[in-house]
Order: sequence, then structure tokens, then C-alpha cells
Amino acid sequence: MWKMTYSFQSTGKPVALLLHGFLGSKSQWNSVVSGLESNYDMLMVELPGHGKSPSVSDYSIEELSFEISQYLKQYFIEKVHFVGHSMGGYVGAAFAKAYPQHLHSLTMVNSIANSDLPARKQMRNRAIELIDRFQNAYVSMAINNLFTREEHELYKEIIEEMKAMGKSMTLESVLAALRAMRDRPSQLLDKDLNIQYIYGNRDAVIDKSLIEKELSAFNFNGVELAGGHMLLLTHPSELIQNMHFIE
Repeated sequence: MWKMTYSFQSTGKPVALLLHGFLGSKSQWNSVVSGLESNYDMLMVELPGHGKSPSVSDYSIEELSFEISQYLKQYFIEKVHFVGHSMGGYVGAAFAKAYPQHLHSLTMVNSIANSDLPARKQMRNRAIELIDRFQNAYVSMAINNLFTREEHELYKEIIEEMKAMGKSMTLESVLAALRAMRDRPSQLLDKDLNIQYIYGNRDAVIDKSLIEKELSAFNFNGVELAGGHMLLLTHPSELIQNMHFIE
């Protein structure tokens, strides 16, 4: 089995596992980590083809959750507090369904447990058809959509860094991620699990109505913040303050 890049150093504290989203990397958690590391050991993983992880031509969201379960086994970690942003949340939901015995809590940041709606699948298919000719343009457009208009003014440097990182990814990596997100099944999460959603009220990628529908169906805790899709970069302090697993 291929491996995803990760960083972890055990000191015996509870483990918080942080997984970024599409076109991101584990470095995007740096501001969140600074607020957690005094009380938690941090396991930060990078998706295939993202950051320093090797490119993989084909995989599923369920395979990623299995890969993570193997890291837990390797380090004798019984349970984790899983924090997943966007695509990382898709993996977190799959992990919660497949390995609930290894989950203290799941925090879904700008993410949902259900599969893509038909319109979203069509958008991904369109991107897959065109991306070999327009990869850089697609990456720029996709990243622009992650931020609100006001955030574009406030976080210009961060956005440009994210675009540079996204454009450095191989075509194979971008396509594999798009297919994995498109083809993921809905995860019917156990209502007894310790799960919360933190989401932006101006998220142009995952509309808050979809998240609120899941909150109503599962009766999980939800926190709405005034922001777009990249709360881990734009609202790290608020994320930390609202993670209910923090003691």
C-alpha cells in the first residue's frame, strides 16, 4: 500500500489527527496546531499528491481512511480526535463509519458526510474533462472560490501561496483527488458518535444549507462562523475556541 506523508511525535498526550483538504497541505494547520499542541500530540497527514506525499493515480476516500487506521496501529494509538477540513472531512466521515472504535471525536470543518449532489458531480466531471489543457486556470479558479470577496483582500499572500502549491501538483494527483471526491458514497454516521460541524456562512463550495440539513438529520452539534471555505486559514482562533473536544 502507498503511504501518505505525515508527522507525529508521541509524548503520551491525547492525539489530535489533522487532515487538510483538496489543493492544501498539512502546513495549513500551523495556526491551529499552535493552539492545540500543549494538550495534544499532533498527527498531521497529507493527502496523496499534496504537500510532500507521493502522487497516486487512483484511490478512494475509504482507502485513505484505511491508510490512516494503519498509522494508528503502527504507533499503538487507540483513539484520535479527528479534525478534517473539506476533503479531509470526507475521509474523517469514512473513518468514523469504518473505525468508530478508534474515534474520540470527529470535527468536520467546511465539510459534509453525504456524497456529492448530481450538480456537483457534473462540475467535477467537467473539470476532469478540461483540466489536462487548463490545469493552472482550473487551480486558480478553484482556489479563488474558497475565499469570500473580503477574504481575498485580507489574505492575498496566503491565497497566492496556495495557488503556487496547487499549480505544482501533478495532473495525476489533481485528477485522482477529483475522482475520489466525486465517487465517495454517503456516510450514514452513528448518532451516538461524538461529532461536530464547524462551517462558514458564506462558503461558496459547500453551502451551509447542506451542512444544516445533516445537523438536523444526525442531531450533531454545529457552529457557524462568518467566513468562507478556508476557516482553518482565515479563522484558526475561532476554530480552536469552538472545538468541543478541547478540555
